[in-house]
Amino acid sequence: MRIDITSRTQPVTAALQQRIEQQLGKLERFDVDLIHPKVVIDRDGNAVVMEATIGLPHGELVAKARHNDGYVALSDMVQKLQRQMKTYLHKPQAQRGQKPIVSGALDAV
Repeated sequence: MRIDITSRTQPVTAALQQRIEQQLGKLERFDVDLIHPKVVIDRDGNAVVMEATIGLPHGELVAKARHNDGYVALSDMVQKLQRQMKTYLHKPQAQRGQKPIVSGALDAV
């Protein structure tokens, strides 16, 4: 998987790039095509802010995390992406929007 990594304040080292690819590789186990994943690294004071945008066939995943340690921010961001991916995958099977059948309504007929 090719990931577009952009850093506004610090250079992207080989170790950081490898860690990002390793963490985002966890999303590949869901067997969904990831379309042009992007990661943006920024600083806000002492905190590191990581943002990710990943296109999907019928949607998009967007996550943002901030922490003083960049690797912790990366882990938090990937956890958010995994939760969104699970929601995306299970949405067709969800029972939202269906009206419950009331047993009393059938007895009156």
